[in-house]
Amino acid sequence: MIELVMKLGPWIFAGLMGAWALFTHMNAKVKVADTKQQAQSAVAAAKAQQQVAEDNLDAREMADAQADADASKTAATAAQERTDVENSQSRLDDADARADLLKLLHGSSADNPGAGQGSAGTDPGRG
Repeated sequence: MIELVMKLGPWIFAGLMGAWALFTHMNAKVKVADTKQQAQSAVAAAKAQQQVAEDNLDAREMADAQADADASKTAATAAQERTDVENSQSRLDDADARADLLKLLHGSSADNPGAGQGSAGTDPGRG
């Protein structure tokens, strides 16, 4: 029996080592495949986040451009209104211009019976 174990022992040991090596190799392949899958998922998530960030940046840039356009339009409208007022004032003689400016500053005397009476006269409800 000892002779048989001595003859077959190295073969049995080699077989056990081969089975262990095969098991270890297969286990490593599974771990590599899992890691690769996780990495691919992480890359896909990062690409999706990058796309969202790019879309947000595009939307922000578009909103900034729209705000700039709106501000320019408002400034142009204000400039046009100022020009219109200046032109209408320049057509008036001095007395009419002064009366219009006083009307703008204090309101008309028909709308406000206390006009021209200082700050207490600007609100008809104040006594």
